[in-house]
Parts: sequence; structure tokens; C-alpha cells
Amino acid sequence: MRMNAIREIFMLLAYLLVYFHYTCGEESIGEGKNGKSGRKILVFGGNGFIGSEAVRRLLDKGDEITIVNRGNWYFDSDERIKPFVKEHFICDRDMRMRTECKEILTSGYYDAVIDFSSYNARQLKQVVEILHDRVGLYVYISTDSIYEVCEKTHSGPSVEEDAVRPKNRKKRLQLKREEGYAHDKLACEEVLEEQRKSSGFPYVALRLPDVIGPRDNSFRFWTYQLWIRIHKDIKHPVHMPSSVSDTKFSLIHVEDAAKAIEKVLDVGPAVHNQAINVAFDEHFTLKKLLRDMADKMNIDQLEFISQDEETWYSYPTVTKGPLDISKAKLLLGWEPMTWERALYSLIFFFEGAMTDAKFLKEREVLLADVFENIIPEELYETALKKLVSMYGKDVLEGVAMDMGFDGTPEIEGEIHLQNSSSVHDQKSAETGTKAQSPADNEDVEEIVADVDSDSEAELVSENSKTTEIHSDEL
Repeated sequence: MRMNAIREIFMLLAYLLVYFHYTCGEESIGEGKNGKSGRKILVFGGNGFIGSEAVRRLLDKGDEITIVNRGNWYFDSDERIKPFVKEHFICDRDMRMRTECKEILTSGYYDAVIDFSSYNARQLKQVVEILHDRVGLYVYISTDSIYEVCEKTHSGPSVEEDAVRPKNRKKRLQLKREEGYAHDKLACEEVLEEQRKSSGFPYVALRLPDVIGPRDNSFRFWTYQLWIRIHKDIKHPVHMPSSVSDTKFSLIHVEDAAKAIEKVLDVGPAVHNQAINVAFDEHFTLKKLLRDMADKMNIDQLEFISQDEETWYSYPTVTKGPLDISKAKLLLGWEPMTWERALYSLIFFFEGAMTDAKFLKEREVLLADVFENIIPEELYETALKKLVSMYGKDVLEGVAMDMGFDGTPEIEGEIHLQNSSSVHDQKSAETGTKAQSPADNEDVEEIVADVDSDSEAELVSENSKTTEIHSDEL
């Protein structure tokens, strides 16, 4: 109760700060340095799902954008983004930036840096070293996964103050081993906090839940949409494991994620040097999500199986519950998109992508994954026929799928199927999680070395496994 009162006082003080910021005309980066209308912004990533949406919006506002990534392009970002950015530095951030990204060393001052692709503290420390006196504001795209390595002491939605690591060293090490991705993302936030205490640049960490929307190259939502669409015809129910079907979690639409970044840039110092949760107002469960999708597609009585040992799932990806977004509402004037509108936009986009020639590569990956991981081999032909009857011949036109057929299945009309061993060359990271019953954690042996966040920040998590999207894909 006392903690709630303290939080309310903090929020009131924050509100007053925002109020005086706007009424007194305190400087933000709404205008570029020296009063120019277009801001100079450096973006790490910017070519994938979330990044391309944010970059597109900033370009539309007249900002000058430089992007840094590995040079890959997802969906139609090569058309929407590539021709319009000021500079494009191709750089592998797993290597040393001073040798791999030499252009950044002499690229001047940036009104803002937006970082979609720092996945460990080493990567972020290199950026801090190179840009320490050349940044107006650093916006770090973090995740709700960070709460998985923290000691949350209540069962409600996660608030920003819940991001506190356990005091027990053994427990911290255990969580690091179990949740490597979450550990590393929180370590990145800690690097930003420490550099700021040493008179470094201001920062904001936006903590996003799983992001959904058009051009999602994790293919999770699209996979469920297609499965729901055809599951009755192929007599293969959708998986909804009982162990997670009622677990609450948050989501955010990609447009809202981009808008949150814009708001942070526009509001100014009132929101600096802290983390902020952003998400839909609604809290979700896998059951609600799949049933809402079925309803929107006018599919009655969704059929599903829930036996844990036979099923897998893509949502939820966290266990500590949904996000509290009251801070974002107060400081940013946060008004997320309605779930109804978001759901319609997703269903509409991915239905169109089933036949749009522009998304052939992505459709190829989707279909290969669905046939390999979801549809039983004896139902391949039935499923293919159903796809053609629903979407027409264009759904398979030019698609390269090696599904183990001796020959092309007998489908009415000519369909050009190409066998290819390179179907998965552009495949996104694995997103399916095998459902299983909770098991007791194994004991963690005693260690002598310090595992506090300061020393952990030095570690390179080269071998840590995660189901998250690759940095270039954000």
C-alpha cells in the first residue's frame, strides 16, 4: 500500500514536470540542433518490422535519418525506407564498431539515436564510447522480458519499478542462465543508466511487449491466422496448451510502438533518464487472442486441442504478466490503438499478403514453416487444395516449397511449384515453444566470481539462445 502511495506521488511530480515543460517552453528535440526543422537521427536497425515503421514516420516528418544495420531488407523496407534515408552504414555489431563501422566515428552530432539492435551490454558500451558527446537523446528499445530476471513482489501488471534484480547472487546467476535474452536487455538499460550518472547523454528505455502488425517477420500472428483459416477443412485443430492458454500478457501494435518513439522525442527532458512501459490497454491470453482472430474472420466455434505434451505455442513469451502503462499515459499522453482497429488491420494485411507478388519471399517462408511444423504430411494435398480454393492460383505462384512430394500434388489447374533447398535461407528465428509442464529448477552451483550487473555487462552472450527476433529484423 505504501509503495502505491509513493508511486502516485512520483507520478504527480512527473505530471507537474511535463506541465511546466510545455508551459515554459523548455527545449526538446522537436526541432533539430540550431533550430532546424528536420532532426538528425541515427538509427541502429531501422530496416525490419518495428524499425522500418518508426523510420518511415520520422522521414514523413522531415527528419534526416542515418541507419546502421547488416544490410538486410525485410518485406518491402527496401522500397519504403532504403531510397529515402540520408546514409546507410552496413555494420556487423557483433564485431568491434571502431573497425566495422568507421563511418560513425566521423559522422558528427545527432539530435537523437534510436537503438533497435543492441542485444548485449558490450554492443551498447561500444556505442557509448563512440558517441558519448555527440547525442542529444538516446532512445533504447527494450522489452517486457526484462521483468523475467527481476524480483517482482506482486501479482499485478508489471510497473517500471519492478525492474530490480534479486539481491541473492546465486539467484541472479540462475535467472541469467534461464533467461539470457532478458538478462542482456536489462544489462543494456543498466549501461545507459550508469553512463548518465557519469555525465553522459540522456536516455529513455521503452519497454515493449510482443509487437504485432503488418510486416511482422516473426510470422507468429500470420501463422496463427492461416492455421485458424484452414483448420476445419484440414481437420487439424489449433493448438492451445492448457498450461498457458489463460496466462495474461501484453501486446502492442507496431504503429503504436513507432508513435511512442515519436512522443519521447517530442516531449523532451520531462521523460528523460527512465524506463517507460507501452502496450495496448487490453490484457490478453492466448485463448482470447485466438478466439478474437477467429471471430474477426467469421469462423464460428474455433476448434482447438489443449494437451500440453502434444502442442506448441508462440504467445505468451513472458511469465510475469502484462504491463502497467499508467506512466506512459501520464508522461506521453499515451493513447494506444483500439484492439478492434488493430485486429482488423492485421487480418486485412495478411489476407492480402497471401497473394501479393510483392511479398512472395515472406509468403514462401510462411508456407514452408506451416507445412513443416503444423500440417501433418498426410494432409499436405488437402491443405494445398484448400489454399488454392480460398485464394486462387496466385497463392502458390512462384513459391519454392520442398515438402517431400515425389511430384506436385494433383490440384486442378496449373500451379508452378518449385523445389528448392534454400527455402529457409531467409527464415526468421524459431518462434514456436513446445508446451510442457513446469519443472523444478536445477540447483545452481556456488561461484566465486561476482555476477553483479556491472561485471555482467562485460560479458558477450554469443551462445545464449533466444526465441526473439534477430536484431536486424526489429
